[in-house]
Amino acid sequence: MNPYKQKIIKNLDNIKELLQSFNKDYYTLQDLTELYQKCIELKYVYKNTPTNTFNKVLNENNLLTKKFQLKFFNKNFTRFFKAPPDVYELALSIDPQAYLSHYTAVFLHNLTNNIPKDVFVNKEHLKPLKTIQKMPLEQKNLDKAFYSPARITQNLTTYKTNTINIINGKYTNNTGVIKKRFNDQTLKVTNIERTLIDITVSPQYCGGTYEVLNTYKKAKGIVKPNKLLIMLNELDFIYPYHQAIGFFMEKAGYKESDLNIFEAPGIQYRFFVQRELRYNDRKFSERWNLYYPEFL
Repeated sequence: MNPYKQKIIKNLDNIKELLQSFNKDYYTLQDLTELYQKCIELKYVYKNTPTNTFNKVLNENNLLTKKFQLKFFNKNFTRFFKAPPDVYELALSIDPQAYLSHYTAVFLHNLTNNIPKDVFVNKEHLKPLKTIQKMPLEQKNLDKAFYSPARITQNLTTYKTNTINIINGKYTNNTGVIKKRFNDQTLKVTNIERTLIDITVSPQYCGGTYEVLNTYKKAKGIVKPNKLLIMLNELDFIYPYHQAIGFFMEKAGYKESDLNIFEAPGIQYRFFVQRELRYNDRKFSERWNLYYPEFL
């Protein structure tokens, strides 16, 4: 037997224990490099052992499966797992701070009867070095923004029958992100309140406004409106999304007391529930001072 391979096999139990000390569900190329160097330091492998031999023995002895490669628009990711991952684990492996959001969160909270093929994972922008003073909102600027098309991420890749979409969201310090059990695994995902906010802000990542409305209907009696408004304020959007939330709640049949919570901040601006609403295909809500598609 190859002496390098023989040495690794002899110390497999020690290497396995060392690997477990990383306390990870997946490993990066950097992790494997650190593991390899530590094994040399502890004399579990010979100093000049080829790295491909080292990785191959780990794979053959089920310490790691074969590597998984995700090729996105602006970056490729290589990951090694203890067991073959499902699409949610693989999506979360792109970054330690990443979390599942939008339509994926809707599904994981059982707020839709659909099984979305698109998987949305949010990787927030870095915290700004300094706070940028928010300029007062002007109606003309709001109109200009919402007459323009919605941004749709092009940073995506396919995995089996799914499409993994990376959304580079604003920095929120993972506000409203929780750990949720799903199919014997623990996933980082937005809670129900944060999920409703996200799909209101970006209905294009939830199958459109009709599916957003259906989600609000499913969330009725579960979501806490006061908590929802507090979280919306924490997220500090420039646009008056409380009007859109109140509108969806009204259409979904929420209690009047719930609707009053979202009227309280004021209905100052003329708003829209989605971007690029054509004149002939929209209606207007006097109560919420906003345009919405006529099919809602």
